[in-house]
Amino acid sequence: MEKIRPNAILTACFIWVCIAVMAALSALWPEQGLPIGDATLRWPTLAQVFRTSSTPDNPAPLVTEDVLVADSVSVAQEAADSVASMPVAAERPLVRLDTTAAPVRQEAGALVAFASALKHADAEQVRVVHYGDSQIEEDRITMVLREHLQALYGGGGVGLIPLHQTIPTRTLHQVLTMNGAVQTPSQGPRRYIVYGPRSMRREDRHYGPMGQVTLMDDGVCKGSEDISLFVEPMAPKKQGSEQYFSLIRLFATDSILCAVEGDSLRQTALLRVADSTRTCRLRLAGRGEVYALSLETERGVIVDNIPMRGSLGTVFTEIDREQLQGFYAETNTRLIIMQFGGNFIAQAKSEGSVYAAVRGLRQQVAYLKECAPQASFLFIGPSDMLINQDGQQESNPYVPLMDRSLSRMAEEEGIAYWSLYRAMGGTGSMVHWQEIGLAGSDGVHFTRSGAKRAGELLWKWLEPQLAETDEETHETQEALPE
Repeated sequence: MEKIRPNAILTACFIWVCIAVMAALSALWPEQGLPIGDATLRWPTLAQVFRTSSTPDNPAPLVTEDVLVADSVSVAQEAADSVASMPVAAERPLVRLDTTAAPVRQEAGALVAFASALKHADAEQVRVVHYGDSQIEEDRITMVLREHLQALYGGGGVGLIPLHQTIPTRTLHQVLTMNGAVQTPSQGPRRYIVYGPRSMRREDRHYGPMGQVTLMDDGVCKGSEDISLFVEPMAPKKQGSEQYFSLIRLFATDSILCAVEGDSLRQTALLRVADSTRTCRLRLAGRGEVYALSLETERGVIVDNIPMRGSLGTVFTEIDREQLQGFYAETNTRLIIMQFGGNFIAQAKSEGSVYAAVRGLRQQVAYLKECAPQASFLFIGPSDMLINQDGQQESNPYVPLMDRSLSRMAEEEGIAYWSLYRAMGGTGSMVHWQEIGLAGSDGVHFTRSGAKRAGELLWKWLEPQLAETDEETHETQEALPE
């Protein structure tokens, strides 16, 4: 047998050393690359080399809310994450987009409860609660839906507002005064929020319908037991029927006294003000908890905007069941909208992490359905989102998978689903929305004009759905034997 030559051994050793060095570089090299001057030096990861990926049978673990979410009070002024910093662009027509695909998989009868309730909106309140992440901050998207519903079925006011609004909205000017001084977003009474960091959570799970509570307690914050609140809906030329409200509802512990400024403080959960009220100043006093106030009318559609900045949408099971059940029943909530998924995509590393995210969201849907059995449900999926790939802006590859998975989840849960991603035009549409001024430079959030366009697309789908559901219900009732 011929002996192996030393040169062959050295060559083999050199090859294995090279492989080991390259493997080490793949394992240690930063995913975002190594910046060198104006260029970025990249190296493939081990997963890219071996083309590995997770499967549904081996999902990545869920990232918890407090890992992703910064304190919404401290970041309220940060332009990089604030939709308010994005420019108001002139609206231009959408072109070159494939909008032929149906943007929804509609489960038959999913909107029956809401459509049926709207028939009686001229005699009673019908409430819509819209939960979402930062894409709906500033009352964006929600305000468009509110305008259309109130124009058709009556109603007024902007619905739920927190006692201390730390992130301004486009529909309401709100000022909190304490100790004779106007409070900035980082000041004011102590707040607890279910979608914030652990330092802002509470053990008893009493967060109320908005997922946040303000504590009026001098022992915690001096001067917080006597507060003045000024509210002023925006000009009617801008917001239409949102200008008018005649009721102010207080959701708080019984120890809180409330009155329109000038009236005697009293223990009440409902204040009546003059019809077409344009501005109002309230005084709240006492030691206790304030979960929300609501500007509304006695009849018609009331639409709440509840943004949860940075939230994954997996926080509802952390809110006390009795509080949610009581609110939904007392206010005749007939439609609950959940708009989440974008923050999962932002940190998705595998297909498995997407499947795990959808399982987590399914649990939240099931929980809210138990809390509001009288309501219809609509889940809105994430928009197209961009990532930087080798210096180029490209659609995040996990958006289509998340969209399909959420659509399937909604069908299995018997709720409606609207695909914002497909309504925009699908893969690559965010680039075009940027080009025509409808999306911000981050490739994630809409500009104000873009949010308005998204809201109009939602209504364009929802209006005929409600009409069709109403007709089907009417035909079914006529066919029933007497």
